[in-house]
Amino acid sequence: MAAEPVIIVGGGPVGLATALELTRFGVRSVVVEQRETTSWHPKTRNVNTRTMEIARGWGRTVYERLRGIDSADDWKSPIRFLRSVVGEEVGRIDSAGFVGPGPEVSPALPIMSSQDLMEQIYFDAARASGLVDLRFGCRALRVLRGQRASDDGVAIEVTDLASGETRVLSGAALVAADGVDSTVRDALGIELEGDKGLHHFVNCYFRADVERWVGTRRGVLLFVANPNAAGVLQPLDGRGRWLCQIAVSAAEWSPEIFTRERCRQWIRGAVGVPDIDPEVLSVGRWQMNATVAATFVQGRVVLVGDAAHQFPPTGGLGVNTGIQGMHNAMWKLALLLDGRAGPGLLETYTTERQPVSRWTVAQSLQNHRHVQQIALASLAGVENSMSTGDVVTAARRYGNHLGIEFGCAYESTAVVPDGTALPEVADPYSDYVPTARPGSRAPHVWLGRGDEALSTLDLFGPGFTVLTGAGETSWHEAARRAGAALGVPLACYGIGSAGLEDRDGVFFERFGIAPSGAVLVRPDGYVGWRTARGADYDDLGRAVSRILQRPVA
Repeated sequence: MAAEPVIIVGGGPVGLATALELTRFGVRSVVVEQRETTSWHPKTRNVNTRTMEIARGWGRTVYERLRGIDSADDWKSPIRFLRSVVGEEVGRIDSAGFVGPGPEVSPALPIMSSQDLMEQIYFDAARASGLVDLRFGCRALRVLRGQRASDDGVAIEVTDLASGETRVLSGAALVAADGVDSTVRDALGIELEGDKGLHHFVNCYFRADVERWVGTRRGVLLFVANPNAAGVLQPLDGRGRWLCQIAVSAAEWSPEIFTRERCRQWIRGAVGVPDIDPEVLSVGRWQMNATVAATFVQGRVVLVGDAAHQFPPTGGLGVNTGIQGMHNAMWKLALLLDGRAGPGLLETYTTERQPVSRWTVAQSLQNHRHVQQIALASLAGVENSMSTGDVVTAARRYGNHLGIEFGCAYESTAVVPDGTALPEVADPYSDYVPTARPGSRAPHVWLGRGDEALSTLDLFGPGFTVLTGAGETSWHEAARRAGAALGVPLACYGIGSAGLEDRDGVFFERFGIAPSGAVLVRPDGYVGWRTARGADYDDLGRAVSRILQRPVA
């Protein structure tokens, strides 16, 4: 393993998650964050099911703490469109994606909470790991080394904001998790492709007894549109903590113009109760972008999160896509740093995740346009080409994203195709059918006996994993040979053996193999290779070698 740590610029949710993911591979990291503490302002709220699957890999403490800050299910669906909280409801969308697909699809459960609570959980786990050096109150100034393909390490200049001391940090690699205005991305000259500054928003965190006026009309998002307020109210815990997003003109996008008192007036208009007295806790501002970086990897530098892509928030996929993309990249980076993979493996992070990011950007932007149309349709006296009901029907993808969450299929040199096709679905964005076709997330299947169920996902560790039928000793021997030749962990499990019984009798059908076949799963839980039945057992070693982009020793 590399003697020097990985430097992570940015200590938000994706940056801290990156540090946690690297601990799975025994990789040390230094997190450089200009804030003195984790977030106070709530910002993002949703950790979807796929992201919670990833969080399970960081240990039970992280997963259960995240589950402990979850909201009740009736605050996760539906999305409601109202004239005001106490006014007429003009439409709704059932947002099943925020509730989760259930135990047939995943052993994990999504949560709806707030970024300030999530970040603290990630921070605590990173500090407890003993592998993460958390340097909050430090700002990255310049990238000195690491952006060229020939560089074998990185160096950045940082300053301690309290003391003013400037120093150089050296590391094995650099991960840019420093957000929309990424210093690292700009230093490398990586362009953002797409639309910037589409709209301006004021984001207000406040406390008020809005729940009293919501009554039985709970929901994950309460969009309001009336002459006094247009925007969205977001419940954070169902106990008085709320967030709202207010669209403003560029001229009003200023704390001197759109003041805390303006926020209070807006909240009163949104709730429809003139004498409600909200306590404004903090006010933020942000611009809506719909962009994807031209590349996610340059030299020894990797872009993740908002440094790599920025989405309209209409879909709740921003941080989730960031963490899922980071999860794709970190096992590749770890193997590269350890000398067990060629540089081309890390390049597949861009190849595999850039199309997903572009797809998510496009749909999130479409969701935003539908919300705008609904707001126009619900405002009295404003003509619109579509009725409110028609627009709500067209907007059904908002909050219903299981296809992009679980069904993304990768095509790259880190995947060995087997000539099969993906399952057909009515809507690839919203609908998901489990498949073990190479390039797909390995399906969840319940294993074992009794009350202590085990998921196939629990078998996937920081190395490669082979799944086959019970008693198929030839695959176990092939895995042993390949692991020894390439110097990589290569576990092999026989489904049907002790403690791995196929509880529902669906494993072989869902994974598309006979008991004599085998599936190779990458460290990120995606299928890298598959053979329907036993044939040339050395194919396994050749598949791992191809993925790693290095010859078998």
